[in-house]
Amino acid sequence: MELLHIAQLFVIVLAVVLAIIHYQLREKNLFHLAFAFFCASSSMHMSYILTSDFWAPYHHLIGSLGFATCSGYWIFARAFFRKSNSIKRHHLVFVGLLAAAIIFRHLLRFIEQMWLANTDWIPVLTTILSEAITLLSSGMLILAFWEGYRVLQNATAIQRKISIIYLSTLIAGIVSVVFIASALPAHFLAGAGRDWLVVFSYTLILTSTYALIRFRRQQVDLQEQNGEPSAQEADVLAEKIHTLFVEEKRFLESNLRVADIARDLDVPEYRIRAIMLNHFNAKNFNHYINQMRVEHAKTLLSADDKKDWPVLVVGIESGFASSAPFTRAFKEFTGLTPGQYRNQQLAS
Repeated sequence: MELLHIAQLFVIVLAVVLAIIHYQLREKNLFHLAFAFFCASSSMHMSYILTSDFWAPYHHLIGSLGFATCSGYWIFARAFFRKSNSIKRHHLVFVGLLAAAIIFRHLLRFIEQMWLANTDWIPVLTTILSEAITLLSSGMLILAFWEGYRVLQNATAIQRKISIIYLSTLIAGIVSVVFIASALPAHFLAGAGRDWLVVFSYTLILTSTYALIRFRRQQVDLQEQNGEPSAQEADVLAEKIHTLFVEEKRFLESNLRVADIARDLDVPEYRIRAIMLNHFNAKNFNHYINQMRVEHAKTLLSADDKKDWPVLVVGIESGFASSAPFTRAFKEFTGLTPGQYRNQQLAS
């Protein structure tokens, strides 16, 4: 077996092992699953490259399973750096379009080589798909870069370090495959120069991303071992939480959790709960944000230019997911239903 094939096989085994590790974690976040998905897809893409010399055209069937390399890493980046609402339906649609184009192109090439189909439309359609794949993949790589870059402007020292390592790794991988490989002469390493750069890029991204995930977990464990913060640290944390809610209005996010705020401020969840109890005199996290949501809803219900808004719309605009929790929380803090409060305000 050639040295290049051994290196490619190493990347395949590495990707599969990392995919299994992150998929089977007991305490896993969405970014663990996204990274496992990326690793599994990367193993299939590398398997496609490895088998192209001796298992054509069936290697295209393997390649069709490697449809989430660029898109998979973009999804991981969103889940890793964003605190809430990281992946929505339109993101999955974007990923699905790229996946469909990659799978369809591999199937066309398989059909063309397997049955020696001699039709004019297959090469034309393959070219169109290739251009679309290049465009979508490039866009997702840019978006993956943006996810790490946007954190630098407002981040703690630890978050900044993670972001810099992430961006450096991503740039090195992209430059290796996209720019350096395209500039290599055809005879470089007997034509295998680009394949070596692909091996390097995958190895770098897989190992560095795994290290970043472990580093982040270690920082969380270290913070939990340090015990309770001092009074001054607690005051600083309370001010940061107040800023998130008052200035950035995070309470308007309907699915906001204490874990999202803890990740945003890079502190353990129990410290957020302690601040709620000791500084804001709230029963718990949900009690505090519901109180702020109700105050926001009272402003909307009292506004003359919004008197035609249905109560449900007011509740959704105030951060509640549906009318039932909105009515329940509103009555808890005011003693009135939203409709009764509006009628009372309009009458006065």
